[in-house]
Amino acid sequence: MKKSIAYLVTMVLTISVLTMTGCGKTEDPGTPPAEVVNQEGTDTSESEISYDGSSMENAVTIRIGQGNTTEHAVTMYNNAAVHTMLDYLSDDETLFPANIYEEEEGFAAQNIRGTYSRDDETMVTDIKAGELYLFGDGQLRLYFRDITGANVTATPIGFVEDATDITEAVEEDYAANEEDPWGVKVYFQITKNL
Repeated sequence: MKKSIAYLVTMVLTISVLTMTGCGKTEDPGTPPAEVVNQEGTDTSESEISYDGSSMENAVTIRIGQGNTTEHAVTMYNNAAVHTMLDYLSDDETLFPANIYEEEEGFAAQNIRGTYSRDDETMVTDIKAGELYLFGDGQLRLYFRDITGANVTATPIGFVEDATDITEAVEEDYAANEEDPWGVKVYFQITKNL
């Protein structure tokens, strides 16, 4: 009997508290404010962003190798894939390890996270040392050699503004990392400048 009374008292108190606090209220809260729907009132829909393919000079700076102090300015193209990539980059210097090194094809690469537009994908016949391309499988490549007759389909990302020592720098870091415990072929330090 005492258990039944205690249970009944507990139920009455619970119902009273729920009623007073408004729990269980099913009123429609209405339309959320513009700053919630549009991120502070700004419309960020794809249709409002203009990717005109122009260049963004010195968008990022790279250093090749962990101990190297030589900075290479990279001009990037104004396209959707590049903007997604820049959004992923931290404002701090980012260590970017490339686990793929293709001597014959002349590139160091890494598969990168994210979903990227393929709207600017194109057939590339000849590639110059210092050019960056994003492939459909998410592989970002820096070419460290001129490649004639490459005939690849990729999204142009940008290019190293002065690529005179790119080949030597990539090859030196590759040789220095032969016994890297994580299997990194070439280390890049990336700094976003935008």
